[in-house]
Parts: sequence; structure tokens; C-alpha cells
Amino acid sequence: MAAPRLKVTAIRASIPFKLAVTFSDGTHGAFNASPMLAERGEGTEPLRDRAFFAKVGLANGTPTWPNHFDISPQWLQEEMDRRGELVRPKPPRRI
Repeated sequence: MAAPRLKVTAIRASIPFKLAVTFSDGTHGAFNASPMLAERGEGTEPLRDRAFFAKVGLANGTPTWPNHFDISPQWLQEEMDRRGELVRPKPPRRI
């Protein structure tokens, strides 16, 4: 049986250029998007405007902006983990 596909279940933009993210596996954290926005590209150019950046939403569990730029949930979680931005839920205590 294949593992369920990772999704983002909640996302909220905060200034300056951070995303508060919760994943379907219970992990969460604050993603600093500034390094991603520093890379020049057609998709990221509009995101440099704070008002546009704040328009992030979810399309089938994938962070997406009105210009159709999106971020893979898997990549986002791996990047947050690599940077130390990912918080893993503590396992339940056994009594």
C-alpha cells in the first residue's frame, strides 16, 4: 500500500515573506520564502510584492498564488527540514 500523498492543510502568509505552514503528517513551521524569491524567474517576480505574496492559497493541498505559481508540498517540507524550520509533533506519551 502506497503512503498517502503529503499535502499542506493550512497556510498563512506573514510579513516579511514568510509562510506559516501545516502539513498533513502533523509537521509545521514557518518557511522563510526570501531565498526562493531572490531567484529570478517569471513565476516568482510577482511574489516580491507583499500584497501579492499574501494571496497564497491552497489548491488540492499545494500552496498556490493567483499567477499559478505553486510549491510542491514535498519540496517545501524537505527545504524547511533542511533549514531547521520544520517542527515535528512529539510522539504520544505512553502510560
